[in-house]
Amino acid sequence: MRAFALTSLVVAAVVACGSSDDAATPPADAEPSSTSDAGDVPPAERADGGGADGSDGEATAPCDRPKPGPTTTGVPAGTVLEPSGSIKVEKDGAIVEDLDITGTITVLANDVTIRRVRITTGDYYPIRYFDNDNRGLVVEDSEIVGTSGNVTSAIAFAHYTARRLNIHGGADGLKADSDVLIEDCWIHDLSNGEGEHNDGVQSTGGKGVTIRHNVISGASNACVQTGDLGGATEDLTIECNWLSGGGYSLNIRGRGATVPKNTKVIDNRFARDHVYGPWTLDDPSPTVTGNVYDDGTPIPYP
Repeated sequence: MRAFALTSLVVAAVVACGSSDDAATPPADAEPSSTSDAGDVPPAERADGGGADGSDGEATAPCDRPKPGPTTTGVPAGTVLEPSGSIKVEKDGAIVEDLDITGTITVLANDVTIRRVRITTGDYYPIRYFDNDNRGLVVEDSEIVGTSGNVTSAIAFAHYTARRLNIHGGADGLKADSDVLIEDCWIHDLSNGEGEHNDGVQSTGGKGVTIRHNVISGASNACVQTGDLGGATEDLTIECNWLSGGGYSLNIRGRGATVPKNTKVIDNRFARDHVYGPWTLDDPSPTVTGNVYDDGTPIPYP
């Protein structure tokens, strides 16, 4: 097997601009001058048995893996990171790795892998991934630090996998509209500024989002919030998570033509620090089973 490190970068500082999430202009970035073949790089093993390829050990069921936290998410201990400014990725199959980025990553290609990076930014989108409707982004073993509530989410908006990420400091943890897998992540300590409605994971509607085996806490509004501006929320699975805080910890909404469909809330553990309850679900026939409070008390549905 061969592995080629990202050997050099031309970087440029980014100034966040615009007054709304969708109005933010792309940064004037530079791109990596050398990339590696994503299929040829061996996984970096973690203390929890998971690898950078998303493997979970021999045959560990999702709910049986170690609880995500400071030792099982983010950049693995001992990793040497190269300082970097903002970068732009335009090559399909590129790998961005082992960087300490002050700024952002703009992804304009398919099947890109981002791993073992730390991103610190006050920009709207630490990882901007929606300009070209690309597919196949994987972000893993990384830390994304928002320095203010101007940071709308670590990754936006669809067609990506997030694994073992340590996300904190921004307004929302992740935007996840369609075709998203979020697993083994630690989303916590969001900005919660005056007038903000912070969510661990937020969707404006879409199909095929799985949120599995994460710790989600520290959001003023909800651990998971869905709406219907982008259509009905369909095939949403929320499984084996630790969920804490919010008005409703799960706020799954939609009415009429955009009522949620095929919502699954399975085997989650809730703290009792929500304001109104563990969930409100507009789906008329969700699958809700195996959910408990921290002390093991079952949570009935409806």
